[in-house]
Amino acid sequence: MKTPTYAVVDIETTGGNVSSGDRIIQFGCALVEDHKVVQQFSIDINPSRKIPKEIEYLTGITTQSVAAAPYFEDVAPTLFQLLEGCIFVAHNIQFDYAFLSNEFERCGLPALTLKGMDTVELAQILLPTEASFSLGDLVASLGLTHERPHQADSDALATAELFLLLSEKVETLPLVTVEKLVELSQHGIMQNQEFFLMHLAEMKRKVKPLPDHLFIKSGLALQKKNSSLPQEDFHERPSFPETLEDKKRLFGSALSIREPQVQMMDEVYRYFSKKETKHYAIEAATGVGKTIGYLLPAAYLASKENPIVISTYTTLLQKQLVTKDVAQVCALLPFELSVAVLKSKSHYLHLMKFESLLNEPIEQKLEAVYRMRVLVWLTETTTGDLDELNLTNYEQAFWNKVKHRGWLDEAKEDKWYEDDFYIHARKQVKKASIIVTNHAFLCHDLIKEQQELPPLQRLIVDEAHHLEEVAVQSTAESLKYYRLQKIFKWLGKKDDEKSFIGQFEAISSRMTEPITHFLDHLEMTSYFLNEEWSFFIDHLLHEARNQKEIRFSGQESTDVFFDPETFQSVSFKKSVKKMISLMEEIIYLSRNITKKMMKEKTVLSSSEQYLLNDFYDLLNEFQQQNNLFRIAFKQKNEQYVTWFSFKEKSPKNSFTIYCNRIDNPQILKKELVDKIPSIVYTGATLQVNDSFLFFEQQIGENNLKTLCLDSPYDYQKQVRFWLPKDLKPIRSLSKEQYAKMIVYYLELLSQNSTENVLVLFTSYDTLQRVYYQLQRNSAFSGRELLAQGISGSRERMLKRFFRSQGSILLGAASFWEGVDLPGRALQVLVVTRLPFDSPDRPFVKAKYQWLEKQHLHPFAAEALPKATLRLKQGLGRLIRSEKDNGILLLLDDRIVSTTYGRSILSAMPKGLHLEEMTAENMQEEIRTFLRE
Repeated sequence: MKTPTYAVVDIETTGGNVSSGDRIIQFGCALVEDHKVVQQFSIDINPSRKIPKEIEYLTGITTQSVAAAPYFEDVAPTLFQLLEGCIFVAHNIQFDYAFLSNEFERCGLPALTLKGMDTVELAQILLPTEASFSLGDLVASLGLTHERPHQADSDALATAELFLLLSEKVETLPLVTVEKLVELSQHGIMQNQEFFLMHLAEMKRKVKPLPDHLFIKSGLALQKKNSSLPQEDFHERPSFPETLEDKKRLFGSALSIREPQVQMMDEVYRYFSKKETKHYAIEAATGVGKTIGYLLPAAYLASKENPIVISTYTTLLQKQLVTKDVAQVCALLPFELSVAVLKSKSHYLHLMKFESLLNEPIEQKLEAVYRMRVLVWLTETTTGDLDELNLTNYEQAFWNKVKHRGWLDEAKEDKWYEDDFYIHARKQVKKASIIVTNHAFLCHDLIKEQQELPPLQRLIVDEAHHLEEVAVQSTAESLKYYRLQKIFKWLGKKDDEKSFIGQFEAISSRMTEPITHFLDHLEMTSYFLNEEWSFFIDHLLHEARNQKEIRFSGQESTDVFFDPETFQSVSFKKSVKKMISLMEEIIYLSRNITKKMMKEKTVLSSSEQYLLNDFYDLLNEFQQQNNLFRIAFKQKNEQYVTWFSFKEKSPKNSFTIYCNRIDNPQILKKELVDKIPSIVYTGATLQVNDSFLFFEQQIGENNLKTLCLDSPYDYQKQVRFWLPKDLKPIRSLSKEQYAKMIVYYLELLSQNSTENVLVLFTSYDTLQRVYYQLQRNSAFSGRELLAQGISGSRERMLKRFFRSQGSILLGAASFWEGVDLPGRALQVLVVTRLPFDSPDRPFVKAKYQWLEKQHLHPFAAEALPKATLRLKQGLGRLIRSEKDNGILLLLDDRIVSTTYGRSILSAMPKGLHLEEMTAENMQEEIRTFLRE
């Protein structure tokens, strides 16, 4: 059998649209035979038109550099002959294949009919835990050759190396996994199925034994779990290194040690050892090394009998803490340390549901890729934690189907119980000395009747300034009209064989006590409730539009604060009463259906049992919606705030009802502060104007022990903090004028430096206005523009920004912190406005009203401290080490023209001085300072 030749192709073009005149400017090809690159070919091509500036910037190919190159018409026959008889391979094949085929046809040659394989899809399947599948990111992650990104020859060679790596990877998989990949890949892109078929044939010729680290169950190959954590004996553990010399010996050359970090280690060790009655707040400025500062003493103090729980802000930081910081500490320790991660069950894959789903028909091509990706991942993961897959959207139907929600019946009746990932995680927690969780899990667990965390005695709260914010989010509920429509659709009708009611009707005929009566009633009630919901939302939309003050969130959505006094009509009250009655009737009927089917479980097939589980999950979701509806419209409760949000383009489908508690400090005090004996709170920004008072008020503390560890950074030398002298007052500008002013100063920066620029906004509306103005401004044509909500996910934008030179990144909200861009990656930071919360946001408005009832001034007690902390957090993006230097440009005159602005200024780090600069002086200083 002749070995196929793969033509791995990449083209660079003037744009993405052949029909509008875009042309190829470079062609690259690497021929692969017998698992190696045997030939490379590349050529520049004159496109007979000017190459756009953004393409020149991206590729380095200019109109002048290809002026003497041949036209595509001249080289088309050669390229066509080169590809003839090959299998066409490309990264994102649908672009390269179609573009090249159209160009051949334009030159009078036949359209391409070659078989094709796509390395994007193959990488998504075979490298399931990669964070990004762009060629540049894969090359960097896998250590492949890629000397000149966005040059066709280099891209083609890098793609060829990736293709060879993927070919090697598939043959390391168990035969049973590859057989399933072959079956599913018929739904993939072009001839990717042949990729798996060829490798399967090769594997069957040389069958290898199953590796020791894998096992097969019910046709699935899985990684064996490490069932035991290190067996540590707490009583034989060496003493904590108390002296500086002891610590230096322990750290050796692996980690540098800093004086403030040593102080933090000693303080944390003493605090937990002495079992003090007060809780302890430690502000450890950026650069102190706070994570190692609390991890090392915790390692020496924690035991399986008396574990220490560490909570951090997000699951991403939770992952970083374990994989990076805990790993570093464990490498230093002269003993074994058992550490476990605890998240909510929805973070884990439910094997029972995944196995069931594999037997269902494929409805979307994307789901086939997801199934294949999980099949490969199961041979690699020991945790089953879906976060390992670096998903950007967990709301896809597939992930909702396979994520863990627990069991309707006895968990041990699940045939996968012994291998269940969530159960395994819970077992690990019981054996661990240190348990790492996140604030959301902690806040939810505190108020649950059956808590999943062990009884808490010692707790470390990292990024503690976020605790109140997460507590707010953990009590937040939302009721989406489109989601209710989906629930009604899933319930369906008897004549719909795919709906719950339709499938249950078929099962009912086999039951000794048929449930037809309940299904009839459920179908009718569901219909009436759907009609009533439609009327109810119309009523709310009508009232919302009649309100004089509607709130715009800046993302084309309108937020409307729900004031019970406004909605007092008899018809509205009747509608609320009717809605609650119908919702409770559906819950009653659904529970009866579930109970009766559970009694006759023996007549259900395994897939029907999974169906009943899904129905029970849906019922629980519906119950939550009912509870929210009651709180929002029936029960008068001053601890809750309700508002609506909708987009004018599709008001009904986008209509969402939100409900939040606003008394979170009281909840935290009751469930956390008053119940846990020893707590260390830590973070880089806990103080406002040398006081922990605001932090105490946010979390319900009132008598904290406190410590402030200053930053080792020399802000006076490392940072230039500028306010333009001729800056116009923000309040005097329209939205368009304000955006133009921002663009003016960005142009000034761009003309005088080639550094990356991070621009922080408080409004998405302003961000979008600036982005579109920058796009139209020729001064920025040589720079890559990245904008939150426009240019992809946050993680992807940060990766591109980190690797680029001269990019401008526009970010809001989440970009004010948690962004690590050391050294040359970020030297210019622009803050467009002092970061106050908008008082028009419904939750903020309600919170301010609640504070007033507590006899507190909302601006002084909430708005000003929050803005101060956020500006400090923004500054923290600029300086990440003692070697960094950078410019902070603030475009808000209120920092010097108002009393509260001067208060914010006084709270900035020591050594940071504000200079008011003219545009002329600024230009010279930019060049001088950054050059130094």
